[in-house]
Amino acid sequence: MAGAFTVISLSSQQKLNVSIFLQEFFNSQRSVSINRWAIFKESLWQHFVTVFFIWFFGIFVWGSPFILTIIGIRGFSFGFTIGFMVEYYRFGGFLFSLVCILPQSIVYVPCYIGIGIISMLFSLKKNRRRDKVSQYTTRVAIVFLILLVGIFIETFISPFLFPLFIWIFR
Repeated sequence: MAGAFTVISLSSQQKLNVSIFLQEFFNSQRSVSINRWAIFKESLWQHFVTVFFIWFFGIFVWGSPFILTIIGIRGFSFGFTIGFMVEYYRFGGFLFSLVCILPQSIVYVPCYIGIGIISMLFSLKKNRRRDKVSQYTTRVAIVFLILLVGIFIETFISPFLFPLFIWIFR
């Protein structure tokens, strides 16, 4: 919600600058061949790093604020993206968000909430025996495997739908 509310507080010039950036990005995509596997690897790496840090902070009693911060930053960027698309591009932005952003987000949001909960609960436990750490790691790894579905959608399905919405960014 904070990301969506931030969009409302942007000046019209700031909104214009973001829209120009998006317009240039989508216009440049028409003339460039896209290496989907490179995008997949980059997305996989970014999500792995995020999940790793959430997992890492879950090992420590003092890790809870860091877990919440990471989840908060992810949520803020998601809210800002959707909020900006709808605020600036109106119905077209809503359609774009619904078709090109929501499908992977249906996977990402519950996975990050789940990983956050698993990590927070482990962080608050007093008993941290080795077998407990391995159970914790296994749970996080399983949710990360589910997260791969979202990465696949983001990389191989959503980009094919972008051309349907080029009219929004003109």
